[in-house]
Amino acid sequence: MLSPDLKDYYIYRIITAHYISSAFFFLLTTVLLFCSSYAFIGHYFHPKILAITHLTTLGWITFIIMGSLYQLIPVITNKPIYSPILALIVYFCMLIGTILLAISFWFFDVGFLIESAACCLFSGITLFLVNILLTTRKLNEKIIEIDFIQVSLFWFWLTAFIGTLLAFNFRFAFLPKEHLYYLKIHAHIGLIGWFLCLIVGVALKLIPMFLLSGKLNNKPLTYCYYLINLGLLGFIIDALFFNGLDRVLLYSVIIFSGVLFFLNYIANAFKTRARKKLDVSLKHTLVAFISASVPITLWILLKTHIITDKRVEFQISSAIVFSLLFGFITLMILGQAFKNLAFIVWIKKYQHIAGKEKTPLPKDLYSEQVNRIQLYLFITGFIVTLCGILLSNPLWIKTGALFLIVTAILYIINILKIFFHKAKVSTH
Repeated sequence: MLSPDLKDYYIYRIITAHYISSAFFFLLTTVLLFCSSYAFIGHYFHPKILAITHLTTLGWITFIIMGSLYQLIPVITNKPIYSPILALIVYFCMLIGTILLAISFWFFDVGFLIESAACCLFSGITLFLVNILLTTRKLNEKIIEIDFIQVSLFWFWLTAFIGTLLAFNFRFAFLPKEHLYYLKIHAHIGLIGWFLCLIVGVALKLIPMFLLSGKLNNKPLTYCYYLINLGLLGFIIDALFFNGLDRVLLYSVIIFSGVLFFLNYIANAFKTRARKKLDVSLKHTLVAFISASVPITLWILLKTHIITDKRVEFQISSAIVFSLLFGFITLMILGQAFKNLAFIVWIKKYQHIAGKEKTPLPKDLYSEQVNRIQLYLFITGFIVTLCGILLSNPLWIKTGALFLIVTAILYIINILKIFFHKAKVSTH
């Protein structure tokens, strides 16, 4: 058994390893986007797009989510992470699996390599689920944030399970329907079940806290929880047993109804905030919520069947996924990552002397100016790349990717600035 101090040390190292790994995956993703702009012209089932999408979802987004949960769950539950050893094993399973999966898709090696990657990732995700569930078991009270986090982990596990089946299906072709059919199910569960539920659960805790919002009514969030999960569950059952991809609009309405309760909660958090002036990180978050209108609008355009040209449909489909992963989720991460990591590092370096000596604030551990430039560069890169995808213009995609590469470099600089911060104290 590890002592509490040793457990805290290992968890701190694991959290920072997730943040740093995620930052470098972000840079790698933007570089590959620049190198393969031509792949985004045409059908979205392209080896390069598959590689970039999985690097984004697993390497960039999931790594930082895992690191954040190792820090956030003990704060919410007042219980330490069950096993730092399990967390370390998960880290290496995810790291190896993500790299192998990206390589297998990039070169479209759909044999032993992709199967090994899938097994590695599925093992890591299963152990991650077990570790978090053991941490959050036997809570004395019902916590809506934990409900969202727990259910998101089950959807994450199911996403990985279907992904593993798809990896083996390339070679053995045992699934009854075509590969693309299950790929759509896999993507919907990942985006809605894993990312959406997780973002809602984390945002419910962090956004009101950072805004210093007044007391908010949590009861409508129960409707949010059930509508999102019932809509997704209905879609999966219908899709697997009754060819329900044709009725995706019905389940989308149910899910979006749940999202409206969440958006109303966030709007109230902004209205009742004591911190009237938004810092750069919170501006990232605000722009992220505004940018969510882009994939929603494009999706409605696609589902109304106004567009009849298949080539245009393919471009819109690629643009929807890009705007979700980059316009919404990435902006959310860029907004909250510095606050979270700075607080983690500040606690590690200054908790023992806080209140006894003058210490810097968590926000002093990184550069607000770099963060501000990062926001403007990212918005420019996102808009140019999105227009390039919609207009089938590789040059625009390359140009936008250049802005995103610089954004990723600035992000890494700020993350490393926090990580290598030397403790400074003053008695004056």
